[in-house]
Amino acid sequence: MLKLGDKVRFVNEKMEGIVTSIKDKNQVGVTVDNDFEIPVLINEVVKIKFDEKPSGLSEPTEEKPIRIRNNNPLGVFLAFERYAESNLQLYVHNNFADDLMLVIYQKEQGVFKLTHKLILERDETKPLLRFDLNNFDKWAPLYMQMLSVEQTTIKPVEPISYMLNFHPKAFHLSWKHCFFLNKQAYMFRVDEKLEKLDLEKLKSIDFAGKFLVQPIDFKARPANIIDLHYESLVNNGYGASNDITGMQMEVFAKTLESAYVHKMKSIVFIHGVGNMYLKNKIRTSLSKQTDTVEAFEDADILKYGGGATLVILK
Repeated sequence: MLKLGDKVRFVNEKMEGIVTSIKDKNQVGVTVDNDFEIPVLINEVVKIKFDEKPSGLSEPTEEKPIRIRNNNPLGVFLAFERYAESNLQLYVHNNFADDLMLVIYQKEQGVFKLTHKLILERDETKPLLRFDLNNFDKWAPLYMQMLSVEQTTIKPVEPISYMLNFHPKAFHLSWKHCFFLNKQAYMFRVDEKLEKLDLEKLKSIDFAGKFLVQPIDFKARPANIIDLHYESLVNNGYGASNDITGMQMEVFAKTLESAYVHKMKSIVFIHGVGNMYLKNKIRTSLSKQTDTVEAFEDADILKYGGGATLVILK
C-alpha cells in the first residue's frame, strides 16, 4: 500500500518520483523532478527504496558544518535530507547575512522548548534535528527567531520570526534539488516574513469575477494582466477549442514571449486555483525558461486569492 512520501518508479516510463497526494484507493499523485505532480494509477508505479548511505560512511553528525561558497540563492533555508527509507536529517543554511544568529524551538504540549541556538557564517550549513517519516503525524512545529549581523550595512535588518508547521501534502511537494546539499531534499525558505492577511477583506472579494484584460494580439505589447480562464480567452476573440488546457498554455507561451520582446519588466497570469493543474504546468514551464525569466511567485493574494502568478522578466 503506497503512502505519502514513498519513492516510486513508473512501470511504463523511465521516470521516478515521490508520492505527494492520495487521490483515492486506486490513484495517487506523484511529483517528479520538475516539481510537477502527475495523477497515476497505483498499478502503474512500483515502490522503490531510497538510497541507503554508502558503506563505510557513518550517519550524519553535528561535528563539522558543511561550507559551500558560490552564487547560491539568497535566504535562510531548511532542508530535510532523506538518507534512508524513513530517516531524515534536518540542516539549516545561511546565505542571508554575514553572520546569522538563530534560535529554534519545538512546540510540545502547548509550550515551546529550546532545541538549538547557533551562529552561522554566510554560505554555512549546519545539521540540526533528526526525524522519522513514520512518525510524521507527531512532528512538533518548529519556531525560529533570526537576527542578521552585518559588518557594514545601510540599515540593520529587523529580527525575523518564522513558524514551520508540517502538513503532509505541502511537505512532500517541497521535494526538490537542494543547492547546498547538492541532492534532492525537502527544502523550505524561512527568512521571508509572512504578511498577515486581512481576512475580512478577503471575504469581501469576488474571486470568481472577471478581470479586465486587453484583447489578445501577440504582435503588440501585451497587457500587464493576462486572464487565462477559458471564458475570458473566448470573449477576447481568441476562439474556441476542445483542448482547453492546450489553448491556455499556447496563450501563456506566446504572451510571455511577446512580453519579453517588448522588454516588459513583469506580467501577471491569472490561472485560477482549482486543482492547481494549470498553475503547475505554467510554473513548470517558467522554471525551464531561465534565459528570459528572472523569477516568478504568487501575485497579490488579496487581489487574486492565490489564483495568479507574477513573472519577473530579465
